[in-house]
Amino acid sequence: MTDIVFGYDGNNVILKPDQTFFHYRDLDRRHSFVYLFSIDDTAFFLTDIPQENAISLNINIARNYEPKYLGYACVTGWQLYNWRRTSKYCGSCGSRMIEDQKERAMRCPGCGSLVYPRINPAVIVGIISKDNEILVTQYAIRHGEYRHDALVAGYAEIGETIEDCVCREVMEETGLTVHNLRYFKSQPWSFSGSLLFGFFCDTDKKTLHLDHDELKSAVWKKPDDSFDVPGTASLTSEMIRIFREGSVKYGL
Repeated sequence: MTDIVFGYDGNNVILKPDQTFFHYRDLDRRHSFVYLFSIDDTAFFLTDIPQENAISLNINIARNYEPKYLGYACVTGWQLYNWRRTSKYCGSCGSRMIEDQKERAMRCPGCGSLVYPRINPAVIVGIISKDNEILVTQYAIRHGEYRHDALVAGYAEIGETIEDCVCREVMEETGLTVHNLRYFKSQPWSFSGSLLFGFFCDTDKKTLHLDHDELKSAVWKKPDDSFDVPGTASLTSEMIRIFREGSVKYGL
């Protein structure tokens, strides 16, 4: 069988020594397999994979894994793994949760509460100046180990539209006001359990007032400047790429 089985250990994924994924045929049938999803004719399952004759690598390997659809499947499986292990007990009455039989949810047999996988809406913002420059940021230390070029980003708040989120996050992190918002595309990003909404927008001012709790630095860059964006998997990398190609400009 070609079905693939994922196993995780906290922030790590369990792989074969050659860094390929386990197949159903590789594992003892006494394991408990949980169906996750399918991509075309390949089904993906979750189980506890013994770490003998296996390696454990950080989930970030999925960012640049080839073929890309397997990297996407791996990190999506990890998001579901985290949801399952943090949803074992009902937050209302404390009962042990069980899997719902009709939809992807955990159900409380005591009070009937349903818990769905958490998805955090967030924005990625390409801010374009009148000089046809894009604002490139670097995250503050508290955001972890990512030290490459990024764009302004943030999570939507309760009662807030995605468009309002764009304007608020830009103002809070850079002190800029923006206009002419253009929706680009969305992307599920399981590394942070997010659904990302990409926007380009314009600003008439370039003076920055950074929130240093969020950003280490921010600089304006022209299309032919150098950018430090590893890989092509992220929405950020795609937005920077099309800016450099000239597909996005101030007012366009």
